[in-house]
Amino acid sequence: MLGEVAASDSDRPRFTGTLTIRYLRATPLGDLHAEGRITRTDGIKAFASGHVSDDQGITAEAEGVFILPKWARG
Repeated sequence: MLGEVAASDSDRPRFTGTLTIRYLRATPLGDLHAEGRITRTDGIKAFASGHVSDDQGITAEAEGVFILPKWARG
């Protein structure tokens, strides 16, 4: 999900540099809500964060750094 968010600001792909996931509790099967956003950009890097939740609240949180590959730059 965060990779899609990180690439949403342009038509160029971004590759995962780092990805940190914090599992807060078990994520049940069924309807879930996923939300992500770009928190900032710095040159070729996009920083994104997000979470997955169910009706009871957030089950997992994630942060990542996504890099624009050399072949896709300018």
